[in-house]
Amino acid sequence: MRRTLKWTQSIAKRFWRGNQSGLEEWDLITPNRASSNIGEFAVLLPGEEQIVITKEVFVLRVLDTSLFDHFYLLWALSLKAVREQWRRIALMQTNREDCGSRYGEIVLPKPKNRVWADKTSEQFRKYFTTIAEARSSFCDAVSKDRFEHVANVATVVPISEEEAKDGDVAV
Repeated sequence: MRRTLKWTQSIAKRFWRGNQSGLEEWDLITPNRASSNIGEFAVLLPGEEQIVITKEVFVLRVLDTSLFDHFYLLWALSLKAVREQWRRIALMQTNREDCGSRYGEIVLPKPKNRVWADKTSEQFRKYFTTIAEARSSFCDAVSKDRFEHVANVATVVPISEEEAKDGDVAV
């Protein structure tokens, strides 16, 4: 019987100050303090949004997708010239506040239009949507498997507050 700790979600809710993390699929995240990885972005795939992250992480999200989307943003952030700008900021920063204001100095290439941006970032879109589809297919298959698996890396089992009061819960 696989077991999961019930209190995990209730602790996460305290960090979130609510029932949701506020993160969204395709958000880009990078460390912003005390790391040589500042400016190296991870992508939140669909289903990975309900996580707890520290204040020492930048979350980037495209709010207005009329000119470009998150895949273009990741494409732009992956350019060598842009990565060098992040490297300069990472080397200069001494604390979160310094890095927090300095990231605004990074210059990204502005796309000609949305069609151009989509074509330019097509391989990034294809790669990450393929991973997301494979992850979804994997989770579906594992959940229907007649054998019990130690870890289903892609599924989070939500629990109620009443379950959380009781301690561990069998899944």
